[in-house]
Amino acid sequence: MGKVVIDANVFVSAAFGGVPLDAVSKAFSTGDVFLSPAIIGEIDGTIQRLSSKMGEEKTGYLLTLWKRFQSHCTILRIAAKADFLVTGDKDLLAVDPGTVAVLPDGLRIVTPRQFLEKGP
Repeated sequence: MGKVVIDANVFVSAAFGGVPLDAVSKAFSTGDVFLSPAIIGEIDGTIQRLSSKMGEEKTGYLLTLWKRFQSHCTILRIAAKADFLVTGDKDLLAVDPGTVAVLPDGLRIVTPRQFLEKGP
């Protein structure tokens, strides 16, 4: 499947199961998954904001899952030249990567469901 960057919203949603979890699982089993410091910071901040709503037990579970995800990712400070960006962000999904010079050639910005529908 190649190089995959998973956006923060998909990682957080994966903790609750369903299509995002399936997409994250597929990314780990079929390619190399990359994170940037910005995505890590966004996820850490999201978990912190959600902690008051989720309670201590669920927050602990989410943190454990997040640390497990991180341990299987490559952390990059520069571009990964990814093949896929998996996101639920409507603004990112509307971007045509071919029109943005800083995005790698061939990058496909897809939803978790679209990522699952792609071949292995």
